[in-house]
Amino acid sequence: MPKTGPKQSATALGRVGKHVHQRFLRSTTNPFVDRDHRPLLVHCGYHKVGTVWFRQVLLSVMRTYGLRQQEGKNADIRPDTDLAFYANAGTFERSQLGSRAFRGTHVIRDPRDLVVSGYEYHLKTTEAWALRPEERYGGQSFQEHLRSISEHDGLMVEMERMTASTAAAFGAWDFHQDEFLELRFEDAVSDEQATFERVFRWYGFNEAAMDIGLAAVDRLSLKRGGALPNHARSGRAGEWRDRLAPEHVDRFKALTGDLVVRLGYETTPAW
Repeated sequence: MPKTGPKQSATALGRVGKHVHQRFLRSTTNPFVDRDHRPLLVHCGYHKVGTVWFRQVLLSVMRTYGLRQQEGKNADIRPDTDLAFYANAGTFERSQLGSRAFRGTHVIRDPRDLVVSGYEYHLKTTEAWALRPEERYGGQSFQEHLRSISEHDGLMVEMERMTASTAAAFGAWDFHQDEFLELRFEDAVSDEQATFERVFRWYGFNEAAMDIGLAAVDRLSLKRGGALPNHARSGRAGEWRDRLAPEHVDRFKALTGDLVVRLGYETTPAW
């Protein structure tokens, strides 16, 4: 039988101590105005829509109170979960929550800006999927393919990919669900504190929890690089106008129809 060394024992004890501390916090503290009710919180986001940022801000409150977070990835949400976090809102299903009542937030972004943001991100990401050779790119990875072609063509490739995934999920989402507070990434970038104050009040946080959360918003501000260095860019709304050529616009319209009108980013298809 293998022996457990001092370092392994210390690590195991550290995990036990962390779980004990978490259970203690969860049983003795409560971030909600209604102290007799601990609602299930749900966050639904998308790739390049501030997902890492939202996660870290919310976790700053969850950890303080010993609350439990679970990734929502086509799996049932456990009864003891306090925050179900869907990095891809397209995988959210109400049936995963069982019969639990919940309060949710859902964030979208102008899909045209997503084309630009995704293109810039995928040129430098270290995510495994983007570095894996693929037959459709002649044995190159997605990143290598983007780097081997012009920006014009790279934006077109990114557009084809994004509209088949994120933009399609935008179009399929039901924006008339009473449990969800609908948010725009652009508004969150424009006024971080006001946006997250809305989120915290919607979730039912008390003043102490809100103070903790808003301090995290300040600490993790996108204006100072966000939750991960070099992960977030400016998030400037309307950047697509400086980067997309008329051919991109025509192709985007062919792929998405009146999506940006339905999302409220334009008032007429003739944009």
